Amino acid sequence: MKLGKWGEETAASYLLKNGYRILDKNYTCRFGELDLIVQKEKQICFVEVKTRRSLQFGEPCESITKKKQKHIHKSIQVYLMNRKLNNYELRIDVIELLLLDKKIYLRHIKNAF
Repeated sequence: MKLGKWGEETAASYLLKNGYRILDKNYTCRFGELDLIVQKEKQICFVEVKTRRSLQFGEPCESITKKKQKHIHKSIQVYLMNRKLNNYELRIDVIELLLLDKKIYLRHIKNAF
């Protein structure tokens, strides 16, 4: 399994164990892809998953540029319109997964941007 796919599956398992319900995975539109869309009570969270094997290029979340953030915001608007979702609190999270020395480090950053 590829690293990115493994990271998304690991993040989804973590979210399920923490009371979230998976609404969608890998939602794509013309602006880009949303990795995970989850719900907990009246809140919908759009989760960007970043997985790395080293810190050579910085922390995983540092790879989310302003341009990528803009694409995520536009993709969220398309998703909400297509799914006709109203009256929910919205949040954008990042889940970082770092594999170092055969150990897995997971960090859930709520309200990342």
